[in-house]
Amino acid sequence: MLPVDGAPAEDEVNFVHEIKWDGYRVLADLRSSDVELVSRNGYSLNDRFPQVVDVLKKMELEAILDGEIVALNREGRVDFSLLQARRPADTYYVVFDLLSARGENLCPKPWYQRRENLEDLVPSGGATLVSPLLPGVAQDCLAFAIEQGFEGIVSKRQDSPYLPGVRSRSWLKQKLRRSLDCLLVGVRKEGNRLRSASVAAYLEDGSLMFLGNVGSGFGLEDYKFLEEAVGVIGQLPHCPCTNPPKDEGEWIWCKPVLILEVEYFELTPSRRLRHPVFLRFRFDKDPRECKIEV
Repeated sequence: MLPVDGAPAEDEVNFVHEIKWDGYRVLADLRSSDVELVSRNGYSLNDRFPQVVDVLKKMELEAILDGEIVALNREGRVDFSLLQARRPADTYYVVFDLLSARGENLCPKPWYQRRENLEDLVPSGGATLVSPLLPGVAQDCLAFAIEQGFEGIVSKRQDSPYLPGVRSRSWLKQKLRRSLDCLLVGVRKEGNRLRSASVAAYLEDGSLMFLGNVGSGFGLEDYKFLEEAVGVIGQLPHCPCTNPPKDEGEWIWCKPVLILEVEYFELTPSRRLRHPVFLRFRFDKDPRECKIEV
């Protein structure tokens, strides 16, 4: 189940609020001592996060959990970049929903009942944490998230069922920065040096729209990875977008499979990202999820 961008109405009292965690969204399928961590695009993450797997196995539960795997830095703050390692240390599974328990499908039940069952079933400790609920109205919770450096908040209707695969207004998210998951469609070079990444996103009709070039936010290792990735992904003779750029340049186009999260100020009238800055690579999502509304 996925949230929609937005905030509850000021007079809405049927919502609860949680931290928006900055990590990998993961379903954990627990069957006694057997555990399977499944990403949003259906891949097993057991090899990536063995620490989480070991802790969940020791619980010996029969349940399906929904949550987020996060990593903490030395200051104890959530840091997504630490998850990029092959087997990152100091990882935790923050659990915020319970889809089934002891063979019973809990998805049709209201959120507050699933939450009660979750708190009874899953202890907080070690590498697991039941996502805490924030006190106060949405505005107060958002102010807390800003103060503590979190990514934002998620507000959920207390009577909402769990709707697998659905983006529902029963769950609302407020992010503290405007960002977009984009697809790498090429790189631009000046001589032998890579200068920027060309990005795009899908429209509702399935067409791929060119959004411009991102040249800020990359480190040396990021540029090196991009250059190697273009060779592995497979180059294309032309831009794969329906609105290719008209200006001249030394372009290398590639298949749209690698995801970059980009922070930006706004989408200009010419359908370009204004002041885009690279944030991170995303390996936990499906390329078809990279969509934009215009």
